[in-house]
Amino acid sequence: MNQNKNRVNYRFPLWLTVIFLLLILIPCAILTHYIVLAKVSGVLCLLVVIVAMRFWFRAAKLNSDVKDRVILNNNDWFDLERVYPSIHKWNKREVSILKDRIGLMLANSEIRNEQNELCARKEAIEVAFQFCVYFWEENTSTLNNTCIYIGEDATLYIRNIESNQDRVRVTLGFSQHFESLKGLKSYYKSKNVEAYCE
Repeated sequence: MNQNKNRVNYRFPLWLTVIFLLLILIPCAILTHYIVLAKVSGVLCLLVVIVAMRFWFRAAKLNSDVKDRVILNNNDWFDLERVYPSIHKWNKREVSILKDRIGLMLANSEIRNEQNELCARKEAIEVAFQFCVYFWEENTSTLNNTCIYIGEDATLYIRNIESNQDRVRVTLGFSQHFESLKGLKSYYKSKNVEAYCE
């Protein structure tokens, strides 16, 4: 039953019928010496296939609830480098991966000043940067459907939105400068040996 509902959502029978009829029309038109009709049918078939594929990809994206990552522009990264200047010394490949992870985290998590107030973009990027370094080489899927908020003493909490329970509490920050991303991660881990984690 679910598969039939998906087929209705994607409208496969309708699209495939139109494509099939346009394809059949091409050899039939050639055999009856209607070359212009065959060419028009071929062009229409191509256009219908392009439109159908765009529709199918859009429907698949909507059905999967996958969110596009937030793209960090040059100004965002420049602001981050001003706060944490040693970034430009880090491995370029790791920095590229870090940017992608920050974008995914911003797309899938809410970052708040308090439990109910959203952060500004600049602050959200800084918090996402710290968390992505802290969780480097670890499974970050636990950060989906969560909100991160800043509590007392600049402690950051990860809260599950559905259960409304805090799952992780860590202290991060920008106070130290390290020559590598892994060095900063080790520093964060050493600050949070007894971090609350559920």
